[in-house]
Amino acid sequence: MVQGFSRVFGVIFLLLGVGGFLLPATGPIHDLLHLTAPHNIIHLLTGIIFLAASTSFQWSKVVSIIFGVVYAAVAILGLFMTDIFGLLTVTPAIEVIHFVLALLSLFVGFKSSQPTAKSQTESA
Repeated sequence: MVQGFSRVFGVIFLLLGVGGFLLPATGPIHDLLHLTAPHNIIHLLTGIIFLAASTSFQWSKVVSIIFGVVYAAVAILGLFMTDIFGLLTVTPAIEVIHFVLALLSLFVGFKSSQPTAKSQTESA
């Protein structure tokens, strides 16, 4: 489960990072998500890390937990700051997204258990 999560999130973050550079710098989507160049680069790096980790159960688990903690910290900081270290301008939509991503990453990271050899052969 955690490796699939890492693959899906890796692709989503890569698409979000690339898409952020293609979106107009003004308008409703920009106002909602406020995707800046540093924010887009963070999404690209996050996607690369998730995809790289997806080749290993253990690394997928560790990366999910670490990113869950990081995204929870970012979401909590966003409750008190409107600009997080010049990398992210906080909007209500971004706050909700970061809290959901944090909870989802932590849930998947902590709840995933190493697949057994029997369950791997049954699913093949």
